[in-house]
Amino acid sequence: MTTTGAGMAFPDWMNSDGTFFLFYDWLSSVGDKFVEHGHRLLGATAGFLSIALVIVVWRTESRGWVRKFSWVILAGVIMQGVLGGIRVLLDERVLAMIHGCTGPLFFLLCVTMVIVTSRWWQTCQPLVEKAPAKNAFRLAIVCTVLAYLQLIVGAAVRHSPHMIGEAAAVVFRLAVYFHVFLALVIVAHVLLLAWRCLRIRVQRVGGIGLLILVAAQLCLGVGTWIVKYGIPPWATSLLGEMTFANRAEDAMSVQLITGHVAIGSLILAVSLAIALRLARQLDIRWVGLPLASFCVVGAER
Repeated sequence: MTTTGAGMAFPDWMNSDGTFFLFYDWLSSVGDKFVEHGHRLLGATAGFLSIALVIVVWRTESRGWVRKFSWVILAGVIMQGVLGGIRVLLDERVLAMIHGCTGPLFFLLCVTMVIVTSRWWQTCQPLVEKAPAKNAFRLAIVCTVLAYLQLIVGAAVRHSPHMIGEAAAVVFRLAVYFHVFLALVIVAHVLLLAWRCLRIRVQRVGGIGLLILVAAQLCLGVGTWIVKYGIPPWATSLLGEMTFANRAEDAMSVQLITGHVAIGSLILAVSLAIALRLARQLDIRWVGLPLASFCVVGAER
């Protein structure tokens, strides 16, 4: 919503222009209202699917902690919806940024549920040589934490230009510098994690997938910056003026920014998946990730 500027297309919630949002004529709307109401409907769909998940898990799952974890997912999507609604009612930019940062946490909960209910989780065997895999496991957790921190800093980069006051420019500058620094740190850790996974022959698909995602993310990040803010003066003298640089919020810039944010969430999810699967193979009984204390996964057999 920040990318398109449609976050405040409606001043009310849970209504849309006075109509309960589930009954709003979405297909007849245009522009920001079409985008924002589509966002609301997708959120509602996630909520209904979470309710269905709780019902299915309680009917089919024998592990008590998995049943309880399904309720955590439902609570997460409810919290995300309420947070988005309060952001609209108060028209508060900080709440919009928080809303954007908690969304990936709900995504992580869903990824965790998929992994722990998979057939692989039930049938995989513990590793014989655990020492090398433990190093990869630690790296995967570090990559997960760094990827989430990068999403937070990215939210600051997107929202700070919309802030009012002298501090806005300072926040934006610092956020951009830290965003670039974190990108370099993440690349280094992902390279190391992928190399370890390939060398010890564990979670190789995840490691290669993470490399591909990070490479795509770097390209999207550079493209996003050029399209939104232009190219540096020294590059202009070498390459000349570029017609696609420093554009307004047109379709191209929106697609690049949205893709950049989406790939960031995928990097976060794949890093978590590698960490959880390694924890299972290492027979680690409980895994608590620092980025989400409520995302606790039991590994009993």
